[in-house]
Amino acid sequence: MPNDTQNITIIGAGMAGTLLSVLLARRGYRVDLFERHPAPNSGERHIELASNLALGERARYALRVTGLLEQVERLATPMHGRMIHDRAGRITLQPYGYKDYETLYSVRRESLQHCLMYEAEKDPRITLHYDHTLQDIDWDSRVAVFATHRNGGGQTHHFDVLIGADGGASRVRRLMEDASDIGADVSMLDAGYKFLTIDAGSNHEPLMDPHAVHVWPRGGYMMLAFPGPDGSFTATLFLPLKGDHQMIWGFEDLDSWTRQSAFMEANFPDVTPLIGKLEEEFRDHPVGRMGTVKCKRWHLGGRTLLIGDAAHAIVPFHGQGVNSALEDCTTLDSILDEGYRDWESVFHTLQERRKHDTDAIADMALDAYRTVRESVRHRDFLLRKALERELELRHPDRFVARYSLVMFHRIPYSEAYERGRVQSEILRELLDGKDDLGQVDLQQAARLVNERLAEVPQSA
Repeated sequence: MPNDTQNITIIGAGMAGTLLSVLLARRGYRVDLFERHPAPNSGERHIELASNLALGERARYALRVTGLLEQVERLATPMHGRMIHDRAGRITLQPYGYKDYETLYSVRRESLQHCLMYEAEKDPRITLHYDHTLQDIDWDSRVAVFATHRNGGGQTHHFDVLIGADGGASRVRRLMEDASDIGADVSMLDAGYKFLTIDAGSNHEPLMDPHAVHVWPRGGYMMLAFPGPDGSFTATLFLPLKGDHQMIWGFEDLDSWTRQSAFMEANFPDVTPLIGKLEEEFRDHPVGRMGTVKCKRWHLGGRTLLIGDAAHAIVPFHGQGVNSALEDCTTLDSILDEGYRDWESVFHTLQERRKHDTDAIADMALDAYRTVRESVRHRDFLLRKALERELELRHPDRFVARYSLVMFHRIPYSEAYERGRVQSEILRELLDGKDDLGQVDLQQAARLVNERLAEVPQSA
């Protein structure tokens, strides 16, 4: 562990920045944690914090390491699968798997953030600086310049090591690009999202199954709803920014309440009556943007490092943004036990271990976008899932669905991607010309699985 630095500066007090500050402080470092938003008790609430996220094993492991898992679980709702809603209002549960641990946990971002912030605030080695927006960095002098609402711009802070955990629109990353070519590539999706709220019933009871994520797939667009502990659901409408000859609906086209209500009633008739403030939320909630960030380099020597979305933002359809960011933190923490004497070696090792994996989950997230919008509705998809589950039951040590490897295991993303590719080939071969599970040659399946798939590592 580098011992020539006692003070570390982190920009961004989101999930990754806050958890990393806790891990570093426990190692004896003093941490200055800067956040552009006001303190949580200021009364100002960022709309993103009102949304929900799905905690898989990677995030749960990070919370377990920090001793916060039990506390967070009390605020979370277990989800055992996807509840698919078709246009006629029929619903079908698609379980995540057949094992008890194949469960995701829905938690309000705000609740998880408060747990992490409280843990950071009670550590005397961590100093939190709210309402500090990064303006500039003098890399040679190692000085960061901030603006605050109270004192204006020009507030300076000297740093030894600076870590950028400031999200997909990272200011640290942009300032690194001004200093050196880090190969940053930002690719925005031509779709956006809007948060909507499904309140609980009059007796605080949930109006839909509270132990599933609800999905309304509609081809080129869709809606998801995550359960909350109070009986409510946070829904997210995903829609192209602008309609075209193939897609008549886009956020730009829904420019009046007449069009908005007509769109919702035509496409989501079973849930629209449950959204009590639909007109108000369509008017007041902004359209969010989504994109993928990949960087060839995550660090500038030993001076600065990017982690989480700042280094590798992904679209949200695999539920791995926070999971992946927190895995950066636990990986960095474990590297500090390996005897490296300088930060450049630590940062380089983190990049080497994580970049291939974060590129893989970025690609899988885009694939999940297509799957959730379209494939979950199709008979071929359901037949494929049925065979996938049959092979998992028959060959549990070798055949594990890619979704499960990503969500419920800690196997590297790149290995999950590759195993998923091989398994897809096996499924295609077995289902070629078949339209029923009973037509599949299970002896051939056993041979293909044993020939092409090694056993899944137990530690994964």
